[in-house]
Amino acid sequence: MKIDIKGIIVLIMALGLMSLLGLIVYDEFSMASEHDAELDQNIIELLQMSITGVIGVVAGFVGAGKSGGCNCNKD
Repeated sequence: MKIDIKGIIVLIMALGLMSLLGLIVYDEFSMASEHDAELDQNIIELLQMSITGVIGVVAGFVGAGKSGGCNCNKD
């Protein structure tokens, strides 16, 4: 059984970032509801850009994995 360490690393990075973003958003929502204030637009922008980045990294990893590698002739 061959273990794909690169896939595990990408999975850990994506899950870690998403959990960190979830914690930040939960904290901002709880602070906004506690103080009867509006949610800060910077947090929403951070969430949108971070999710876009995670999707890009995972898509790049999946796309590179399906290419089959380099079939170059080494001279």
